[in-house]
Amino acid sequence: MQLSIYLNPLLKHFTDSRIVRNINQMVRKIIENQSIRLWSNASDKAEFDRCKRLIDGSLKSVLDDEKMTEALRENSVNALGSHDRLILLHDPCDIRKEQSKTLEKLGRVRALDNKPINGYQTFNTVAIDEKGKNVCPVDISIYSNGDEHYVTQAERKQFQKGQMKHSDNEALRLRGQEIERFLEEESDLNLKKVTEMQLSQVSQAFKKDNESIRLCHVLDRQFDGLNTFQFIDAELDDELVIRLKISRNSNQSSKDEQTHQQPWVKLKSVHFAHGDSFLIEKLVILKNVYQQATCLIEWDLLTLDEKSYTVVRITLSDRTGKPIYDHPMLLLTNISVRTPEQGRSIYRIYLHRSKIEGVFKFLKSVLGWEEFQVRDYESIKNIIALCYFVGGYFYEIESELTKNPVIQQIARLGGSKAQITRYHFLQGLAKILTYQSVVQFVQTQQVTDEGFEEMVAFIS
Repeated sequence: MQLSIYLNPLLKHFTDSRIVRNINQMVRKIIENQSIRLWSNASDKAEFDRCKRLIDGSLKSVLDDEKMTEALRENSVNALGSHDRLILLHDPCDIRKEQSKTLEKLGRVRALDNKPINGYQTFNTVAIDEKGKNVCPVDISIYSNGDEHYVTQAERKQFQKGQMKHSDNEALRLRGQEIERFLEEESDLNLKKVTEMQLSQVSQAFKKDNESIRLCHVLDRQFDGLNTFQFIDAELDDELVIRLKISRNSNQSSKDEQTHQQPWVKLKSVHFAHGDSFLIEKLVILKNVYQQATCLIEWDLLTLDEKSYTVVRITLSDRTGKPIYDHPMLLLTNISVRTPEQGRSIYRIYLHRSKIEGVFKFLKSVLGWEEFQVRDYESIKNIIALCYFVGGYFYEIESELTKNPVIQQIARLGGSKAQITRYHFLQGLAKILTYQSVVQFVQTQQVTDEGFEEMVAFIS
């Protein structure tokens, strides 16, 4: 797919040719320099000012995150919407700005060592086909727990109990009034609200032109909760595979002879009605290699609020029978599991989560997702969304990497010698865009052939 075609769903929002031209230029500079730093990408202050106005809300026809996510969804539907079934991977990702202190509405996120640092939060969706070969970023929400509209669970409980309204603390009372206004306006913000809104938007987008498409939502244990299960199952009428927390209870209890109480048995330890094991000749986990490992797949029903879901428990063991992990993996699904193969398919679906982690790595390490240098909140949200949108192009082009001779040639220009990869294609495309910039410079500055040769000789 040509870059201009990929940009069309975004550019159609704008009628001003100057804005269209500026967006094109901004996207090409991000690719050329593999950076979202506006100042670094701009050739002069005038170009920087144009780019800044484009994303900071000062223009009437602003390049905002909603337009970009709408365009992203449209491109995704065009690419994968004709499939009978899609797997939708959802996952938060922190944008870490550890050294920043003056950014607007700066929140707190977790560093790689789990320590709290400054940053922003994103919730992301990636679609893949059943074979896991076609990967397509679909949607993104950018928010901050430093935003006054963000209401924490603790604040919500305090508010609901009336503790804020009747507090002697003036600041707490004022915050309660603020929360009350947000709730009335439905402008309050939290992860649950962001999640449900995005899942709904994505589901509707794919079903709009293909009512029979089956969608399976995959989420990590952070989303282990009855509300999430019911929202996907009942309201969206979609499939789900969600990892459960290891502390979740089963429907079985055991009598304590001393206390005469009957506590619930944890799912990790309870007896499952069905099970089967199979041999894995070579299992690689975090660079550790296990020969002849065993995978035990067990499944049973779990009843929650009079609704039954299937729980699949996965236990990996080495050749001596020793468990590889301290705890088994617990997956909850509304997909029928009646055979060992169906249980294994649920496990395979969840393992596709590594695909979205790969998207995050590409955006951060290759496109500089966290390296923005704007300070106002609107610009921050928009530049993060723009980077995600641009990244989507390189995943959408992936199916053509080994088929399109033009793309192959661009990848070779980017250093590919054998395997044609997304990274090589990006490097080649950056070189072409750099060449275009040089040609434009030579033409606008009326550089003669002799002058250009002197410039080349100077850097040689």
